Amino acid sequence: MLGEIPHVAFKKTQELYIEVMDFQTLGKKLKTSTDHNPFEIHRIDFYLILVVTKNSYTHFLDFHFYELSEGSSLFISKNQIQRFSNTITNAKGYGLLFNTDFLNKHYFLSDKLRLNRVFNYHIESPLIHQKEQGAHHFLDIIKNLYEEYQSSHSFGKSEILGSLLNVLLLKAERTKDRRTKVEINQYWLDVFSRFKELLEIEYVTTRNSRNYAHLLNISYKFLNDIVKKLTGKTAKVFIDAYVTIEIKRYLVTTPLSIKEISHKTGFDEPGNMIAFFKKNTNTTPLKFRQR
Repeated sequence: MLGEIPHVAFKKTQELYIEVMDFQTLGKKLKTSTDHNPFEIHRIDFYLILVVTKNSYTHFLDFHFYELSEGSSLFISKNQIQRFSNTITNAKGYGLLFNTDFLNKHYFLSDKLRLNRVFNYHIESPLIHQKEQGAHHFLDIIKNLYEEYQSSHSFGKSEILGSLLNVLLLKAERTKDRRTKVEINQYWLDVFSRFKELLEIEYVTTRNSRNYAHLLNISYKFLNDIVKKLTGKTAKVFIDAYVTIEIKRYLVTTPLSIKEISHKTGFDEPGNMIAFFKKNTNTTPLKFRQR
């Protein structure tokens, strides 16, 4: 539909639901893309990990520019908006693309080892630097993933790639766990993940935190306590922040009118969305779009 943010789906290759490329190959592929412009803002329907092994690279993700230096990794979740920079081929590194099917197929972690922080940009920064990992960095794993993906041997290929990706994600989760200043209950993370998934689907229908507590079959107080513990925000403030960033995405990346955007983000009247946006950003939607 005209005016929509380009929504890029995963295109499987070699009968696999994962793709591993070096930056040179990735850069060439981006420049020959025909269904969208990767150097303009678009939304992805898969997971993406960018790892720099030499020099530096700056990536735009959800209204922030992230500077990746040697050993840095950026974890991009599905449904986020992003754009590549033409300078990606000036650095050396790897890009890992995989979809939910691949993650589910090779997700053999126990209940005590969930990946709730790695792609949860609401809680953690999506950027990890090598100095945070110390001797436990995963540059060798990235290289092994690339070599296995390039290998002509098909026997066990998907399983080996899945095993290597699991190790990489676990090391990333360990690094993010060390960032946390307070002990976090695993159940809290599970509830928060389900809350976030519901919010992504239902925010157009409801912004009432009590409704989400009901859908999760927990008390409002418990939901509020969990969200506040993990994000520092009340459930209501968190919901409002999520809706605000969705409005920003439409304002910056589409030519849709304020009326159309208000409808798409769950507001009955444009005036209500304008008041909501101004309350949460101290500016109007039109001024934000112009800026």
